[in-house]
Amino acid sequence: MKKITLIAAVFMAGLTTQAQTSLTNTAVTTSQDVTIELDQNRAPVILTQSLSQTIEAGAEIACATATSFRDNSMYRDFDLVGDHNIINGLSVEAVEIAIGPVISPNGFPMTVNIYSTTDEFPPVPNGTYITQGTGEVTITEADAESFVTIPVVGVIPAGERLIVEVVITDDLTDTNFMRFGCNNAGEISPSYIEAEVCGATEPTPFSDLGLTQGLVWNVIGDDALGTIENLLSQVSIYPNPASSIINLKTPSDVEVESIVLFDTLGKRVNVNFNNGVINVSSIASGVYLLKVETSAGTITQKIVKQ
Repeated sequence: MKKITLIAAVFMAGLTTQAQTSLTNTAVTTSQDVTIELDQNRAPVILTQSLSQTIEAGAEIACATATSFRDNSMYRDFDLVGDHNIINGLSVEAVEIAIGPVISPNGFPMTVNIYSTTDEFPPVPNGTYITQGTGEVTITEADAESFVTIPVVGVIPAGERLIVEVVITDDLTDTNFMRFGCNNAGEISPSYIEAEVCGATEPTPFSDLGLTQGLVWNVIGDDALGTIENLLSQVSIYPNPASSIINLKTPSDVEVESIVLFDTLGKRVNVNFNNGVINVSSIASGVYLLKVETSAGTITQKIVKQ
């Protein structure tokens, strides 16, 4: 009988998950004919809980025999507000996973799931953990001792936590062996494992099993989605319809860079903008399109001149 151990050495069955459509648009349109577009020049956000990106030899981990792994689920719980100062939500694009040694004749699948929640982790009774995205990659021997990037697209709403789960499943061929890359340099939040045959029947902190190392993972995304949502709720363009002036009010941390008014033929109409006031008293009555470029994005709104 093969000896199965945590070699340094899962499946999220304890979570109640609900499918939810991912929000991936970079523009949002309201019923008031207002469109706000994301500034595409924003730098991506890279989140990590590891104090070092080194894959430490001998610190890698998996629930496995000497020749093959068993069902493993690894987790990280990202407190976006408390640990990473991301208050507007996060649009996730990919997850980077450190891989240790790999032995596999044909490769095997690795699945990454991302969840959003306002509940605690590990899972609590009656908690809600909403699946926001899933990605999969085939791990081969060429990936050993390196980082693998798995595209995963999903949005974590403002104020919610991000749970990342990485799953490898035993295909019962006894031919696939892998350990997750780790190190002992420290982490700002625990690493978790769920592997029933190794005694972890629910997501369990490594430290509870006497382990000192931590998983080395990175989440790549963009927190600009929250900027769009804030603009929609805070930008004011009024009155509309207007007879002489239009007021443009923006948050204090958003700078107006330019405003342009177009008629229905797409021709630019000259208007004066000063101190948040657009003077439209001299233009003909009719329907126009106002385009406002700001430091956070572009706002476009239909304007009616009386």
